[in-house]
Amino acid sequence: MQAFRLLLRASPFLLGALAAAIWLRRGVIERPQLEPPKPPTRRFEREPIDIVTVVDDLLVPSAP
Repeated sequence: MQAFRLLLRASPFLLGALAAAIWLRRGVIERPQLEPPKPPTRRFEREPIDIVTVVDDLLVPSAP
């Protein structure tokens, strides 16, 4: 009977230790890593143009 009483007295500590071990292990579990997002593909692979050059070309009178 004394062994049962000792087990009953120790059970809160054992349950607390078990709960603490489970709670601490929760942070150790590796979570799957997400793949980094791929950069969006550009629709038109062109070099940017200089708008001033375009306007200058339009304002120059063309030869007949």
